[in-house]
Amino acid sequence: MGYDTNHHVTPDIISMTSSEPYLGNDHLHVGDGKGIVISNIAHSKIHSPKRTFTLSNILHVPAIKKPLLSVQKIFFTFLPILC
Repeated sequence: MGYDTNHHVTPDIISMTSSEPYLGNDHLHVGDGKGIVISNIAHSKIHSPKRTFTLSNILHVPAIKKPLLSVQKIFFTFLPILC
């Protein structure tokens, strides 16, 4: 079994609020089908002017080039703009 890019992924553990070592045997599977080692499971917060968002179960994958934020894991509410 492996994880796919439907999870939040980061190469940077320093920016996470908390983390714990990943003890499983799974790998992150990306576009070419290769598995990349998962080092930690982390949690973080994203601050906006009006709200703080908590991201849970972020995969810390040091070999990934850029952080990936899964849109499937985030729910947005779009409100009409009042003129």
